[in-house]
Amino acid sequence: MKDIADHLFDIFENSVNAGASEVIVRIANTENHFFCSITDNGTGISGPEVLDPFVTSRKTRRVGLGLPLLKKAAEDTGGYLKIKKREEMRGTTLQFEMDTSHIDAKPFGDLAQTFADIFFAWPEMVFKLYISTGGSEELVLDFQRLRLEAEEGLVDLLKLRKHIYEVAREELKKIDIG
Repeated sequence: MKDIADHLFDIFENSVNAGASEVIVRIANTENHFFCSITDNGTGISGPEVLDPFVTSRKTRRVGLGLPLLKKAAEDTGGYLKIKKREEMRGTTLQFEMDTSHIDAKPFGDLAQTFADIFFAWPEMVFKLYISTGGSEELVLDFQRLRLEAEEGLVDLLKLRKHIYEVAREELKKIDIG
């Protein structure tokens, strides 16, 4: 995976494969530190084996490199990756942080396009994107709300992908991404 956007799409796909119907993403980018938290309500994963590339739930191949590669990318910049099974309810929370000023830091890629692609790849998914700026957190994308507007005819589906991309791009610019 060449950039952070690729990793986010992979993590989202993992959530879908784990039966998640809801994914919440929180992003912050301050003082050269990118932080991301992804919480889902899937079956949940935990333990060190989830970071072993030769332990995977995939049926099509016997290796799962997504999480091990993300962990390495984060740690190569002095950051971290943490995965916690949510005990109070179904699901998993994955958090990672990277020093974006580090020479080994991966580029962001087109995160806005990734969020637009997620909307159309899994149209029934409840997805919310929060962005933290200056100590406050703001909900910037709510796919459930956008889907209702589309169903009510308030937004043309062909224009919706472009709208999601533009909203995500503008919000990410506020935290110096994109």
